[in-house]
Amino acid sequence: MKKLVSVSLYAALLAISAWAPAAAQSTLDLAKKEGKVVWYSSISLRVAQNICNLFNSKKLGVECVLHRDGSDKLFSRWRQEAKAGLHIADIIHTSEIGHFVNLQKEEALLKYRPSEADKIDPNFMDKGGFWAVVRASVYVPIYNTMRVKENEVPQSWVDFLDPKWKDGKLVHAHPAYSGFVSIGLAALVKQFGWEFFDKLAAQKPRIVQSAIDTTNFVVRGEALMSVGGTGYESFGAIKKGEPVKFIYPKEGIPFISSPQAILAKAPHPNAAKVFTDFTLTKEVQQIFANEGLYVGHPEVSYPKGLTPLKDLKLMVVPAEEAVKMNKPVEDNFRRKFGV
Repeated sequence: MKKLVSVSLYAALLAISAWAPAAAQSTLDLAKKEGKVVWYSSISLRVAQNICNLFNSKKLGVECVLHRDGSDKLFSRWRQEAKAGLHIADIIHTSEIGHFVNLQKEEALLKYRPSEADKIDPNFMDKGGFWAVVRASVYVPIYNTMRVKENEVPQSWVDFLDPKWKDGKLVHAHPAYSGFVSIGLAALVKQFGWEFFDKLAAQKPRIVQSAIDTTNFVVRGEALMSVGGTGYESFGAIKKGEPVKFIYPKEGIPFISSPQAILAKAPHPNAAKVFTDFTLTKEVQQIFANEGLYVGHPEVSYPKGLTPLKDLKLMVVPAEEAVKMNKPVEDNFRRKFGV
């Protein structure tokens, strides 16, 4: 009887030892076999490429491949690829939280708890575990200090509707390209109603593609002011000594969170997990903070001159409202602005 037990135990141990190497493989080992991670990101090309390059410099055996575009353009690209049965992206990162609400409902996201999750501010983590907000910013106007006198600077969003700012003196980005702009406009519609669009369209502002472009137009003096733009890009221009300053309308400024998630049909799911963990490390979160972005990692330090979130009056659009307002914002903008 003892001999039978011994043989049975030996067979069981053999079975365990045969399974153990595969079961004990780390996510990184599996990621190395996948070889790369494809990151669809809407953050500015300069910042996105910097993060991708930093990841590749770690020589983990996984290559970061970046595809950078505007939030809605990226989402549309993924949607078209998915309909065609093509699964190219592993991770999607945009400034349109509605994308992630929809993707989750469609079961198109992989539930994953990042290794740094316990350190991150819970407000920057999806309670369901499907995405993390890796960076956040504000939709804030700027003005060219060489072309606009300080006593003329708008004190309210309504002040942008003054006739003296007509005919190309303002610059505005398109919500069909930029999720950042889509959320920003949704917040303004909630505050002022759709007639705000009518009056703003009557100003005939310059229309550009990306919210990032608005900063460049004001820096170069091609427009006197932007009606909202990416706070982090404008902060970068201010740090460089460009002749621009923020405008903080009395009603507040829209808060824009930028989630990131692993796609359920990611072709490189383990590499996606490794890269997701990487973007939430203090090292990468500090890169975001240095750019004037707000992050959930408690150990980062913010650059001098960046106003803390707690000191800003924020206009927040809940995720479900953002989903409902996305198409009306885009459709009304096209109709009223003719672009």
